[in-house]
Amino acid sequence: MLIASFDTYRLVADFDPATGELSSERAVEPGQETHGHYGELAGSTVVFYRDADGLHLRVGDRECRIDSPALVRHRIQEPECVLEIDQVAELHYPVPSEWYGLENDLTPFVEAEHFDFGLFIANVVESEVRTGRIYRQE
Repeated sequence: MLIASFDTYRLVADFDPATGELSSERAVEPGQETHGHYGELAGSTVVFYRDADGLHLRVGDRECRIDSPALVRHRIQEPECVLEIDQVAELHYPVPSEWYGLENDLTPFVEAEHFDFGLFIANVVESEVRTGRIYRQE
């Protein structure tokens, strides 16, 4: 399964959901479709992906199927962000420096979730429309 890096544009890796292993990082080739995103939060590898069973979130060696917004919560507890995933993990990581000054950013449609993988995950899970649409192959 091909998964895109959240932090580096056009970087992908192979992901094995059975083992949780990411391997063979490389540039995405034209026409390749990805099934999710991966990144690092609080020193843990996090993979947010969709397979035939639905939407999943893997943190290190623990995984859960995302079928309820109540499973994932994000909050700011200066100077940290906290991503809580029921029964899986509670991740504390620094507030992304890009957040500061966003109100002055001239980039159209820029949002805080573009710089914070944890917030991105929580926002997707909170929205029934986004949860149903994300990572679906056409």
